[in-house]
Amino acid sequence: MPDKEKKLDWKKHILIFFITLLIFGSGFFLSNFFFEKRIVQIRDLQQDLTIDILSLETQFSLLTQIPCEKLKEVDLTQQLSDVSQKLTSIGHGLGQKNPDFLRFKKYYSILEIRYWLLLEKAAKECDSDLVSIIYFYADEKECLECENQSYVLSYFREKYPFLRIYSFDYDLSLSVVQALKSIYSLKKDLPITIINDKVYYGFKGKNALEEILLKLTATTTAATTKIKK
Repeated sequence: MPDKEKKLDWKKHILIFFITLLIFGSGFFLSNFFFEKRIVQIRDLQQDLTIDILSLETQFSLLTQIPCEKLKEVDLTQQLSDVSQKLTSIGHGLGQKNPDFLRFKKYYSILEIRYWLLLEKAAKECDSDLVSIIYFYADEKECLECENQSYVLSYFREKYPFLRIYSFDYDLSLSVVQALKSIYSLKKDLPITIINDKVYYGFKGKNALEEILLKLTATTTAATTKIKK
């Protein structure tokens, strides 16, 4: 009888071993499957982002050649926003410190500055009533209110079509971003919003930001009328 019990115990242990191995193997397979799928998705996003960036860059080159009446009708804000969303997805997938992500982020920041310069030229030479907001942010560890400020700015971008918002990572290692910080003599008191060349430090809620916009656009009849609507 004891030998029979030992034999049964041995068979039970073998069965448990194979069941455990099967569970572990299935978990490993599924984990590897989803990881590979995620990598493919990120790679596709990178390819899409490369094409979008090339398209925007080409459009910028075209816009420098068109007359004022046509330039005032052009709005690449949504395209830049779409690129930004893809960039955010890649950042979540690869990590904020990943070299590929940082490379795309730098390229996107350069595109934003090119667009800003183009529209600043339009505002001066083409009598445009566009209002520019430059926004500096940092990650959550360094700036607790930056995410909330982003939501507020997104709200106003949807509400007022004449607004153009350009967002930059304050800590991004890119010479043109550093130059922008030097031009406005910025100190690291985030979040930072620059509206029509005037610098505002700290979080600005909807009411505070709308009041600023009203004051800054008081001399521009068209823009003021749009805001009051």
